Amino acid sequence: MGDPFGLEMAKIRQAELLREAEGRRIARALKRFRGGDVARLGSVGTEGIGVRWGLAGDELAVAELLELNGMPRWISFEERFVVAEEDGRVLGAVRYRTESKRLILGLLVVDPWAGEERLARALYRGAGELAREMGVSEVLASASPARYPGMVGYRRRGRSWRLEVTRLPSVGGGSSSIHGVSRG
Repeated sequence: MGDPFGLEMAKIRQAELLREAEGRRIARALKRFRGGDVARLGSVGTEGIGVRWGLAGDELAVAELLELNGMPRWISFEERFVVAEEDGRVLGAVRYRTESKRLILGLLVVDPWAGEERLARALYRGAGELAREMGVSEVLASASPARYPGMVGYRRRGRSWRLEVTRLPSVGGGSSSIHGVSRG
């Protein structure tokens, strides 16, 4: 008769969450191994902005950003986000989902008073660095009329933007930050 309680979907979702948690655990171990923060070149205007995976505690801050941008708050509780923070405050977020060896970025929301271009550039660059930590080979970003992904190294691919993670500057070369914080 099928699966009346959705147990099969729950098992699939649980497996996805376990894979994601394992990827984050590996990324933390890499960060400790490589010694943490390394200054990044080519990120003018994004100093002091930290980019990281969104946590459960960030949902309310992302909901406020969504509301500031005229979108429904419930999205923050249903979707996953990469967040940009400065001085402990979440100022921007970009929705993401993962596929096999691919990180797909979607909706971008920022605090309108904090500087949209600065936060968008930090988010798109930081998402590429987070993807490299996970072992993802490419990042796709939805088409943006403002062309922010193109400003940080993404290339046009049809109606979207594409970043080959393997082409990002290496952490060992001193030109990238392992966890997305730029110190200028």
